[in-house]
Amino acid sequence: MDATRTPLSGSHRDRVVLAAIELVNALAPGHEHGHVFAPGLSPVDVANTANAAFAGFSDNQSDFEPSDARETLALALSLQRIFFALGSQRVPEAIALLNMLLGKYPSALHLSVDEPWSLHYHDHTLPAHAGWTTGSAAALASFVSSGHWAYLGTCEAIACDRVFLDVTRNTSRRFCSVRCQNREKVRAFRRRREY
Repeated sequence: MDATRTPLSGSHRDRVVLAAIELVNALAPGHEHGHVFAPGLSPVDVANTANAAFAGFSDNQSDFEPSDARETLALALSLQRIFFALGSQRVPEAIALLNMLLGKYPSALHLSVDEPWSLHYHDHTLPAHAGWTTGSAAALASFVSSGHWAYLGTCEAIACDRVFLDVTRNTSRRFCSVRCQNREKVRAFRRRREY
């Protein structure tokens, strides 16, 4: 870990990044814990899942709506591509993807009027998928520009590509969960016994 990089603070930005990770892991297809992950969710389930991921940020923010399920799923896929690029240390690729998202909807930087004061990235009157596209992209752009991108990882277990935020002391986390870590330990043990 770069000694000049400050630790994560639990700021509004960090919370948005965590919400974006939750959205990706819940809605983006791929692999999870050794199995194909293809969430076949109804539009109502997509909206409920996205609302749960971004809960607790602002009472003024509009909710994700079932009618916007396609756009919400597109946001999860876009964020997944960015996380994969950052997790593989392909930062220029991630920057290009982030800049595309940042250009998609206008940003409207403003401070919250109530404590704790936090910097918000988007107009809360936009539909949720539009606002959180800007908010997530801006939070991730800030993450990259402050050198925190190395805190983002993709699970290294076989047949798992879930993303995570690595808050270990030396950014040595390799797996999305203890479940995947244990699967890999068992696999390595079995391989050693074969030889």
